[in-house]
Amino acid sequence: MAIRTILVPVSGGVSGDTALDAAILVGRRAGAHVEALHVAPDPRDAVPMLGEGANASLIEDLIQAAADEARLRAERARAAFDVRVAAGQLPRVDGHPSAADAAMRRLTLGWREAVGREDEEVARRGRVFDLIVVGRPGGDADVAPETTLEAALIESGRPVLVSPPVLGPAIGSHIAIAWNASTAASRAVSAARPLLSRAQSVTILEGDDAAADSASAEELAAMLAWRGVNAQIHRFRSDAGGIGAALLAAAGQVGADLLVMGGYGHSRLREMIFGGATIDAMFQSDLPLFMTH
Repeated sequence: MAIRTILVPVSGGVSGDTALDAAILVGRRAGAHVEALHVAPDPRDAVPMLGEGANASLIEDLIQAAADEARLRAERARAAFDVRVAAGQLPRVDGHPSAADAAMRRLTLGWREAVGREDEEVARRGRVFDLIVVGRPGGDADVAPETTLEAALIESGRPVLVSPPVLGPAIGSHIAIAWNASTAASRAVSAARPLLSRAQSVTILEGDDAAADSASAEELAAMLAWRGVNAQIHRFRSDAGGIGAALLAAAGQVGADLLVMGGYGHSRLREMIFGGATIDAMFQSDLPLFMTH
């Protein structure tokens, strides 16, 4: 199935801006509709943090401060969205598209606002999209929280593209596949087929510790060939600084601009199926990651 709809949460911070840029790059390549979703927190949610004994004046001041911060972030997010629409002269389609809009294979952008928790809204709304694009989590206030990525990956049932802080000129021209014959890797490859079919180059990355009785990189390449995807195979040393670092190094060696890989096996964000690698190694990379759960 083609990627025709993309959801991207925009928080009003740097990571949201970069995620929007990544969604636009993918959307332009796929001819998809990109919906930017800004979720403003409910200022009243800050009240329970005070505990008992807080006076009414303090509660009111806290709610007002939270409301002011939410308003500023909403304004920043909307301004970043409007700049990109104007700079690229991109068509706006909000809500239900016309028959003509739906029939045209072109990039369109839409805007939506909600109030609540970003992770919950992304998981709920993301279930009706083909792809969710989120910024790479981190510790700063301007980067996406881990809860948003975890909710998108675990609870939406949709593939997720994790955007790094710095983007290259393209996403999906040369796609690398992290292959270890696991169920998670297989699901990721299946979900990425629309991107693989449009890629100029595809490389299957397989560690030198691959099990002899598992589906090999050669078998995957043969099956992709039936779908018109000519994939090369690159093997790498899996013990070179840990599987995560070795995988990223291999992706860099082949010149990939997108890495397709299996996602997480548990609800905790920092646990991954692929070779027991830590997510910390992955999130040090400037390579966009395409993942499924």
